[in-house]
Amino acid sequence: PLRPRPTGAPGASRDLVAEFLTRRPFYISHHLGGTEYPEFTQAGLDASLRAGFKALEVSLRRCASGEYLMIHDWTTERTVPDTKLPIWATPWDQLKTLRQASGPFLRFTDLLEQIPDDVILAVDHKATSAKQDANSSDLQAELDLYTLLDDAFDGHPERRVLWKCFVNAGSVARAKARGYRTMCMLYPNELQAADLTRWDVLGLEWNAPAAAWQQLTATGKPTIAHIITSPSQAQTALGKGTNGLMASTPSTVHP
Repeated sequence: PLRPRPTGAPGASRDLVAEFLTRRPFYISHHLGGTEYPEFTQAGLDASLRAGFKALEVSLRRCASGEYLMIHDWTTERTVPDTKLPIWATPWDQLKTLRQASGPFLRFTDLLEQIPDDVILAVDHKATSAKQDANSSDLQAELDLYTLLDDAFDGHPERRVLWKCFVNAGSVARAKARGYRTMCMLYPNELQAADLTRWDVLGLEWNAPAAAWQQLTATGKPTIAHIITSPSQAQTALGKGTNGLMASTPSTVHP
């Protein structure tokens, strides 16, 4: 079970997502500091919070026993060499025995039990964040994730969660119907055909051409540059007009 959230806890009734998006610049920790630390580990979480991040980006996949694992890939192969376990077919009891370079995998609930009340989450549900059409199992996993978020954030997860997706995601409409603000991570070759009115926050690679950045900033919506790994990249992105930085090296790029 998730930790109890006392009535009147800081941030319990405030729209922290709206407040966060007004900051200039705002910072989101990508993969819990996934360039400086192995992705989605306790070490990266601790470092991101120590560095002052008030937003954490997490990729989620549901494993065979129903828990949501924080992992980008659909197998364990990249982060745990000499393994290739598909997340959807492997139970947590087996996954929790694996070791990445700085520690075990974390479940999403492990994160929810630790984050301070003034921190928001950018949630990327990998099974549906890049597809227009998803199968019934993936759609059920998304629906159950909404329920988990409802329970974790007192029935108002939209105040603490930014829904992250990509240009072809069908999930954007479902998320917006539930009141979530949505963030789309775009690439320059997608801009010409993209309907930029669909999303609340627009992301682009930090080194994308200036003309691409001008197209985003002209919308007047909050923008975010990804993925920042050095102060010089951060300055380049800010010079192109971004409002936010998706950064993955907590010791050098942080609020």
